[in-house]
Amino acid sequence: MFRRSLVGSVVPRAPRGGRILGALLLSSALVTGGCASSKKATEAPRTDVASLYGPDAAYAVGVTQSLSFEDPVRHRTLKPLIWYPVAPGTPVDDRAPSDVFKPFYGAKDAPLSDAQARWPLVLLSHGSGGSGIDLSWFGAHLAAHGFIVLSLNHPGNSYKDTSPEGFARAYERPKDFTVILDNLLKDPKWGPRVDPERIGASGHSMGGYTAMALVGLRLNLEWIEKRCTTPGTREEVGCEALRDVDYGRIDMKESRASYLDPRVKAAFAMAPGMAASFEAQDTADIQKPVELILAKGDELMPHEQHGLQLSGRLPPATTTTVVLDDAGHFTFLPECYPKGFEVIAMLCKDPVAGTRATSQARTKAEGVAFFRRTLDVR
Repeated sequence: MFRRSLVGSVVPRAPRGGRILGALLLSSALVTGGCASSKKATEAPRTDVASLYGPDAAYAVGVTQSLSFEDPVRHRTLKPLIWYPVAPGTPVDDRAPSDVFKPFYGAKDAPLSDAQARWPLVLLSHGSGGSGIDLSWFGAHLAAHGFIVLSLNHPGNSYKDTSPEGFARAYERPKDFTVILDNLLKDPKWGPRVDPERIGASGHSMGGYTAMALVGLRLNLEWIEKRCTTPGTREEVGCEALRDVDYGRIDMKESRASYLDPRVKAAFAMAPGMAASFEAQDTADIQKPVELILAKGDELMPHEQHGLQLSGRLPPATTTTVVLDDAGHFTFLPECYPKGFEVIAMLCKDPVAGTRATSQARTKAEGVAFFRRTLDVR
């Protein structure tokens, strides 16, 4: 069901457009309450961590959105969504506000576990036009296995706050996490509990680019501008929201600058966005471990022309590439209930029907193993 492609001699230690974007906005509307009136009856809290997060899960999952950080330079308000380990046996609730996507289970504002003085941190970035909760299936799983996981809705490119220019300004996304790290590590509650030497990054689609930007990937917006404004290629899938951007309003030197954050030690990217655009100079700064999870049936970015091309430009000694044979681009959104197949079928259907749970199980296992290895978690 899965094919593992090792790029070179791998050492174990070491865009979406208007139609697609509109569908993602719909998905986020449904996830964040668009169908709240049709939500199934609330079930009793659960304490079966192994059933929810696997037999090797050591913790129940806490969730909070209590923090808010200001970026006065860019005039952005950043409101993290955090999943984190809490004591086993803590009752957790169904956190889904609708009957479209399957839920994650968490205990709102429960105390962080005291099993460790400091915890490793994973920064988690959503796809273009989406929201942090879109990756709850992955973030909560990491939390159950001993990680603090922090996501956010990226201003200018998230649900209820997006535009074609916001999409093109993807380089603002890694800056969001750098500002969050600056503030989080000084926060009186969270700062003393985060291990500043064990920080990783992950994300899906544009969030995959974001995670890799934090370890040195540079955005090649010139390539995207040419591709999405030139007759013959401007009609390609993925250019719908990019062909009419006023690129004259964007500083191309700023867009292609490095936003590497030395505190981030590794990047785990799921179907990374704009993968075909990156050239040798864009990947030259990446010296830290990277794992790519690619979808063989990716309908937005065919993996042979996109993900595998990017993989081939990364250092072979520190790069692992996994191809999920049954997956598509939207396999990395939550599993869908039957209603989802009725109202957002494009986001719920996978190239091989009924395989999303299995593909996500492999992705979660890869993510836990990768961050345990690269962040030295025992």
